Amino acid sequence: MQPVINYDDLIERIPYKFAIPVAAAKRAENLREFAQPYVTTWDKNYVSIALKELSEGYIRIKNEEILKILIPNVK
Repeated sequence: MQPVINYDDLIERIPYKFAIPVAAAKRAENLREFAQPYVTTWDKNYVSIALKELSEGYIRIKNEEILKILIPNVK
């Protein structure tokens, strides 16, 4: 059974859809190099672990104010 990552829940937590894969990739890189995971999963895939940590709120984006430029200003 694979861990279920609900992308809609992630969008509610982090409203910048382009920041989610960047944050997950950065965290996965940290997990691969030296960091310990905050969650336990049967899957040893670092990206899956990082996405689960994001969805459960264990990790967050530090400077979310910068990410506001990613939201399009469409009228």
